[in-house]
Amino acid sequence: MSDIVEEVVEELEELGVSQVVDSPRGPPIRTYGNHAAGDDEIVDEFDGAPGATGRLSGDSWVSVVSEYEGDQGENAENLLFASVEEEPKKEKAGNTHAANQMLQLSRVQGKSVLDCVIDILRGTRVLKKKSFMRTGERWIWLGEDLMSLCWKSKKKMDEHGRVNLIKVRKLKVIDLEMVLTSTDNKQLSLTFNSKEDMLLWLTGLACLIPKSAKVSQDNAMFSERINYDPMKDAWRGKLVSSRKHVNEYILLGGIGKGSFGKVKLALSRKDKRFYAVKIITTVRKGVGTRDVTADAGPLNLDSREEQAVMKKLVHPNICRNRDVLYDEADDRFILVIEYMSRGVVMDSSKLEGVKPLSEDGVREIMRDVVCGLEYMHFQEMVHRDIKPDNLLRAGDGTVKLGDFGEAKIYNLKGASQASKPSAPGTPAFLAPELCLSEKAPRAPAESYAADIWSLGATIYYMVFGRAPFLAKSVFEIHEAICTQKLTFPRGPGVTAALKDLLNRMMTKEPSKRATLDEVKTHKWFIEPVVQKIPLKKYKITQEDTDNAIQPAIWKYPED
Repeated sequence: MSDIVEEVVEELEELGVSQVVDSPRGPPIRTYGNHAAGDDEIVDEFDGAPGATGRLSGDSWVSVVSEYEGDQGENAENLLFASVEEEPKKEKAGNTHAANQMLQLSRVQGKSVLDCVIDILRGTRVLKKKSFMRTGERWIWLGEDLMSLCWKSKKKMDEHGRVNLIKVRKLKVIDLEMVLTSTDNKQLSLTFNSKEDMLLWLTGLACLIPKSAKVSQDNAMFSERINYDPMKDAWRGKLVSSRKHVNEYILLGGIGKGSFGKVKLALSRKDKRFYAVKIITTVRKGVGTRDVTADAGPLNLDSREEQAVMKKLVHPNICRNRDVLYDEADDRFILVIEYMSRGVVMDSSKLEGVKPLSEDGVREIMRDVVCGLEYMHFQEMVHRDIKPDNLLRAGDGTVKLGDFGEAKIYNLKGASQASKPSAPGTPAFLAPELCLSEKAPRAPAESYAADIWSLGATIYYMVFGRAPFLAKSVFEIHEAICTQKLTFPRGPGVTAALKDLLNRMMTKEPSKRATLDEVKTHKWFIEPVVQKIPLKKYKITQEDTDNAIQPAIWKYPED
């Protein structure tokens, strides 16, 4: 299939038009007596002893986990991929038969198992049984390693845990209640808010727990348990085996659009995780007479040193860069980034008329964002394009800074950081000193203060549903940012503390603007913002630099 045809197909898929392999009917089931929920003992707590890192071992059932963990390692066992094949089979008939078999495992009409697994990465709200008469509201999500069901309390943020799916011997559903039983007879009971949510989780978990585990729904046991292989499944109606590969990544399809290209969801055959992939062509034609180059932002994609730095950034509130690949034949770059399952916190493509978020909700989001921004500044980097679209949420609700295409690194000796004639970032959130206007204040040598302004403009947009300064053209927006006084709409009502913070963050003169330390300790946050982990400087070796950019090797399935 040509790239052009494939792009058209993906456009149709994003609009909801897809190839349908078969409608799921569900596996054959049989009743097995009067075994009902509640027959086994329900224990009050399921927290295991916390380990040094909170990671699960093969012998653990539930462990208490920290809010930030390191990489799980490429060789970690993963039941989902126990029988994954390195390459897709060439026989179309065999692939279709296998996909039909995988589709039969789904309990959700119109969704494959893979569709369901990706959906439950986003998480959902449930009630967790604590004792016979007591329940508590919990947020649950599938861990990115696909080996754990994670949960946290809504009221007690320090109360959270993780269920090791390897240790599940029984998964039982009665109505909306799901009970997972471990090999040592401990139980976790969850009640879903809807049948749709329950079936989604039943489908996903039933294929992630061991094949030997017993699975039932409403006293009817699943009689067919096969080894699930995502390579034989479909995503959005299209066979995974028919998707093209680049290096270890299977490109499943489009999930969004960025500044310089589409964002695709990818599945790694190496570490068995999902990633977001951006494909950036070095020269894009058809945009007037001006080409858009690979280094459209100050961060040069072809700089090994800069890309080595970006891959070294590790923080719970920073989207992790995993790989940078270069396709020499088509002169394009492939960026592989941490997949944020719940997407952007808010779409800011419109200047006004957007439904605002609650002030309390924005405050919690900003606690995460401020921590991520402090880490960047600590590493002598500025973001230069902070806006709601570049704040992304993970399955556990954590918000992270993403999209570093306009980022600038100040401590690299050989890096090309020359200023470009165009203003960086997005006009509505741009600091005055970066605007293309004769009224713009003088910009300092380093743009740390510009990030503070953009963060303030982002808060403003999220609580009021509109940009701080409105105009009909980019030039007029730049003029308004540089000359107009900051004002606040009549509604929705916000606290005086928030208005004070915004006035300080959006002071037009950079030298008089609030610093990040002043933002962290401002009374609007009620309690000062505190880092979750100690900040450490990254270290770059020659090997890191040499391996920062790898050649892209494409594999196309037969048409």
